[in-house]
Formats: sequence, C-alpha cells, structure tokens
Amino acid sequence: MQDIFDHPAAPTQALRQANPSRAVVWLALMALLVALALFGAELLLGRARVMERATVDTRTEADQLAEHAARLMGAHALVLRNAEWLVRSQGWDAVANTPHLHEWLRDLASEAPEVQSYWLADANGKVRVSTLRWPAPDLNVADRDYFSSHQSQNAGPHVSTRLAGRLNPELFFALSRRVEAHDGSFLGVVQVSMRPAYFESFYASVATRPDVEVMLVRSDGEVLVRHPATADAGLTLGNVTDLVAQRDQTSGLVTAPSPFDGQERLYAVADVDRVPVRVVYGISTAGLRSDWGWSALGHFSFALLATLMLLPLAAIALRQTRQAEVAQGQLRSSNVALEARVRERTAHLDIALDDLRRSEERLSRLVSTAPVAIMEIGPDGRFTDVNAAAERILGLSRQAIIGVRHDAAIWHATALDGRPMASVDFPTARALAGEEVRDGEYALRDPKTGARQILSVNAVPIRDEDGRIIGCTATAMDVTGRYEAEDRQRLLMREVDHRAKNALAVAQAVVRLSRADSIEAFTSAVEGRISSLARSHSLLAQASWSGADLERLVEDEVQAFAAEPSQLTLRGPRVRLGADMVQSLGLVFHELATNAAKHGALSRPDGQVTVDWTVRRNILELTWTETGGPAVTTPPTRKGFGSTLLGQVLRHQLGGKIDMDWAATGLKCHVTLPLGTGNG
Repeated sequence: MQDIFDHPAAPTQALRQANPSRAVVWLALMALLVALALFGAELLLGRARVMERATVDTRTEADQLAEHAARLMGAHALVLRNAEWLVRSQGWDAVANTPHLHEWLRDLASEAPEVQSYWLADANGKVRVSTLRWPAPDLNVADRDYFSSHQSQNAGPHVSTRLAGRLNPELFFALSRRVEAHDGSFLGVVQVSMRPAYFESFYASVATRPDVEVMLVRSDGEVLVRHPATADAGLTLGNVTDLVAQRDQTSGLVTAPSPFDGQERLYAVADVDRVPVRVVYGISTAGLRSDWGWSALGHFSFALLATLMLLPLAAIALRQTRQAEVAQGQLRSSNVALEARVRERTAHLDIALDDLRRSEERLSRLVSTAPVAIMEIGPDGRFTDVNAAAERILGLSRQAIIGVRHDAAIWHATALDGRPMASVDFPTARALAGEEVRDGEYALRDPKTGARQILSVNAVPIRDEDGRIIGCTATAMDVTGRYEAEDRQRLLMREVDHRAKNALAVAQAVVRLSRADSIEAFTSAVEGRISSLARSHSLLAQASWSGADLERLVEDEVQAFAAEPSQLTLRGPRVRLGADMVQSLGLVFHELATNAAKHGALSRPDGQVTVDWTVRRNILELTWTETGGPAVTTPPTRKGFGSTLLGQVLRHQLGGKIDMDWAATGLKCHVTLPLGTGNG
C-alpha cells in the first residue's frame, strides 16, 4: 500500500516544481511585449514633446528679444522726444548755438554701445546738432528716408533701412521722430543712429543653438539685422515679407525655408512695442528631427539591450526559483529577527536623515534668499552655478548664465575709471590663479537694459585634496547705490553751502540798506523783508530749487498785506521763474505791496491791486496797477530802500527796467524783464 500511494505523488510534486518555471516564461514574454509597446509609444510622444518644447522655446525667445528691442529703442525714443521738446520750446538757433544739447546727447551715446550718434536736422534737412562734433558739420540729410518720411505727416517713430554714414562709414539704421511747432507745422527731424553690429553681437550671445536664425525686421519686411551675420553684408540684407505673411495670426508661428540659407526652420514672429519693427526667431527643423532621432535611438538601444538581457535573466530565474524555494524557509525564520534589527536602525537613520534634510533646506534657503550674489566658477572660467541674487545682478536667468565665461563681453566690464577690464584683472580670474581677492570693485552693464552698476567682489579658489585649483567661489554685492549716495551727498553739501551763502548775503544786504526813522520802524522793515526772503525760500524748497511760479510768488507777497483776498487780481499766462530770480523778484513785490499797504490801495478796505503780465519772445511785461487808494497829489521825493532795491535788482541784477507812474488814481508800475533760457 505504501508503494501505491507513493507512486501518484511524484507527478504532483513535479507539477508543483514546474509551475514557477512556466510563470517565469510568461512573465518574460509579457515584459517583452510591454517593452515593445512602450518603445512605440515613446517614439510618438517623444516627437510631440520635441516639437512642443521647440514651439514654446521659439515663441519665448522671440518675445524676449522683442522686449529687449522695445526697451532699447523705447529709451532712445524718449531721448528723441526730450530733444524734440527742446527744439520746439527754444528754437533751432538756441539749441545749435550752444554745446549743451550736443554734450548731453554725446554723453548718452557714449554710455550706450548700441548707439552710433544722434542727429537733429531742421525743416530744410540741414544738420543743426550732432554728437560727432560741435558745431555741427555742414551736412544735409533731406534725401534720407528717415527725413522724407516725416515731411508730410506725423507718422510716429520711423525706422530707416540700413544706411552708411557720410562722415562715419559704419553701417547704421535710424530711429527718428518728427519735430512739430505748436501749430503742427514741420520743424525738422531728430534721429538716433543704431548699430546693427551691436544687435548681431547680442543675438549671437543669446543664441542657444548653432542653427538658430534671428532677424530684426522693419514693418515692410526689410531685414535690418541678421544672425548668423552675412560675411558680405552691405546696405541691403533682403526682404522677408512673404515669410512674415505666412505666420499663424494666433500663435505667430510659421514653418518655412529661410530666405538666406534655404534651411527649413520653425519661426516665431514677435512685434516690438511702439516701434515699427519685429523680431523673427527661427530654429532648424532638421535639428529638431535630429534631436528626436537621437532620443529615439537611445530608447531603442535601451529596449534592445533590455531584451537581450531578458533571455539569460529568464534562464537564471528558472534555476534560481528552485533555490529560492529551498532558501525561503530559512529566510522566513531569520526574517523576524532581521526586521527587528532593521526597524531599530531605520529609526536612527530616519532621525539622522531628518536632521540632514533640515540642514540642507536651511542652507538652500539662505543661499537662494541671500541679497548677495553667490557664484561658482569652473577651472575653465565658466559659471557652473549661481543663486537668485546673481541672476538679478548679472541681468540674466540662471539657465542663461551657466556655461558663460565670467569675463564675457556681454557685460561690458570696466574698471571704476572707465578703462576696459582685461581678463586677468577680474577678481574671479585672480582667484582661479590662486589669489584670495577681497573687495575687488569693477563696473558692468546689464545685458538687457544697459544699466551700469558697480560690484564689490570677494573670490577664493577651490582646491582638491592634492592642492590643485578646480574652480573658485565668489560673492558679489551691488554697491552702485553707495557710490551714487556719495555723489549725491557731495552735491547736496555744495548746494547747501551755496544756498546758505546766498541767503546770508541777501539778508546782509537787506539789513545794510534798510533805513527808518526809529528802531521800531527799522525792525519792522527788516523783519518784513526777511519774511519775504523766507517765503521765496519756501517756494524754492518746495520745488527742489528748480524755480517758482510767478502767480504764486506775487500772491504770497501781496496777500500778506491785503485785508481781503478779493483786493488782489492776477491776470496772465503761467510763467516759471528760474531759481536765481525768485528771491530778488520776491523782494520787489514785497516792496510794492508794503508801499501799497502804507500809502496806496491796500491801505483802504475797498482798494484794489491788479497785476497783469504777458510773455513775448521770452520777455516778461508786467504791470502793477493800484486803484481805490488815497489820491496821489505829488510823486514821492524821498528815495528809500524800496526805490533803491527796485532800481538795483531790476536794472543791474536781472537786466530789466521799471517805469513808475504816480497817477492821481494810484501807482501804476510797468516792469520789463528778460526771463532767460531756463524760464518760461
């Protein structure tokens, strides 16, 4: 009986042993099918990801470059608007016969690497102001398109084609504005010559791929700037009207062959705000297909390798399955003790990992939120990592900074005296040479805005275990505000010293020239005149010593003596007086008001003072008329401080004149005064 029962048990045991083997085979086949399915799906999804990423990158780059062009040209358009205002308010002869506008524009051009020069031409096309030299060269630009486009109407900012300078052969394109008189008539054109070479260099510095094509294009399709630069580029690069016209109106994208090299590219077209130009940014579709192909090849290689490895692994699995069943019992018995030891050690490890994670988070927060730029540079001089403060100071994103050399030309680094920085003089270069640098200061410019800032840099080398330099770390602080504050403080101290001396000199003159019959009358007269100086000083202080309004000056002086506000009538246009005229004219109106309060119209409740003025050709004509006061029988014969002041201030100090008419109805005083170029 024992043999009968033992015999059928053998197949059952064999079947149990065969079951794990068949499971391994089925699992291997299923893994192969899943791998093939995943590979096919990855091919389709990979291509979609490549194209989607390319679409986003192309549109983003085009928008960023359009914003860069808008900021750059918008800043110079504002300069042109200010120059236009000066011409309209002062006239061509006034701005051309003095070097002030030339020097101001020349300084602006020297601070902007994208600017070749500024030009101002009158209605006949004659150049009146140029940053190349002063007086302006004898040159007529009436034949230039940036001049003729403004003659018939005000079309807003105009961008010319590529032109060659007549005095400076360098290629440029012009951003121009029409100058109009107050009645809308044509007075001329103001323009700034922009360097295409600057834009080509900038586009080359921000291009992320070698097959990228970037163009700056006028609204009529004329190409002003192209990267890569054409070796034999002349005045005409070409026209891409057909390319721009094909773009999708919603996304701004188009896929088309390049008019220059024939390569098919995915283009994004972005209009520049408030300037009739646009940026065209293109990525080669062949490069995108190559990216997708390499990605697919990598996945295919991985799938093939996994498949080849799966076969021996399946055989090994079959053999080890039986061994695993034998060892499973032993493992199960020792697993309980092992799990207890693992739980104990895991608890200690979790505590240590939590401490380490919190430390890393604290360090990461400190680095990312620190107001000081923290930079790491490799042995080849290229950035390997930066924090958020470094992005703000260097004017680029972290992705754009990493891989760029620390002494790249995009930052236009200079010493504090303006000399260009040699590569070996950078604090980071000195640290890579083994030196520890403390408080090394130099200046650079923001690649997008062109703003100048001064940095204070500390840099130390990084060494390996053998002492070899494998890079450096550097910290940088923007100390531009400190230098500007020092400059403002010095200027303020000089201004305070100058104003204090002037105020003391005027007060001394008032005391010295005042006359009276008694101590009380002398004190009252001096106090009144000092109060007049104080009121003028307050008006100037409210306007930061830039000047004061004529109507406000007269009103403040006369209302101090009038019993009712209705006793004073003021009629005339708004006139802005220069700072050097306010205190002197304030004393003049104070003396007239004092005389009216003592002897004239303001000595009676129904008296009236009327002040009328006009301005013609920058000459102020002002009439002071008193009515309703005591009848004037004979003009005064005694000449006091007021008469002396009116004569001295108006004739000798301000270059004007005064006529006093002592009519029977009251005093009528007529003042003629040149306002100067800074008033109006």
